[in-house]
Amino acid sequence: MSGEIEIEEAKNAAEIAAAKKEDTKEIKNEAQKDAVIAGGIALRAMAKDGKFAAKNEEKSAHAVNGVAASAVGKTLSTLIIAIRNTVDSGLKTINETLATVKQEDKSAEATKTSKATASVKK
Repeated sequence: MSGEIEIEEAKNAAEIAAAKKEDTKEIKNEAQKDAVIAGGIALRAMAKDGKFAAKNEEKSAHAVNGVAASAVGKTLSTLIIAIRNTVDSGLKTINETLATVKQEDKSAEATKTSKATASVKK
């Protein structure tokens, strides 16, 4: 081996891109999500209006750069939304748990108070 990373050892998108291609070997699970995201960003950066930019003109370069910037912006927006949704879900669960704890504490205090009142009346 000449120091090349094999595809089944790749852990991120950069290693996947640099890995030696072998038809009988596959990307491991932990790197598959990175590969899909990186592939989507790369394809999106190379395309304009559904076609790949192949001209070597200055305006084509600006168009490709614009598409790449747009793709990165959309990807980041999607990730931000996913993070916010995950955080909101976690906070909602915490809030529900805290509401249950507060109600249990109040009912326990009410039970103690009623027992104390009943024992004093005897």
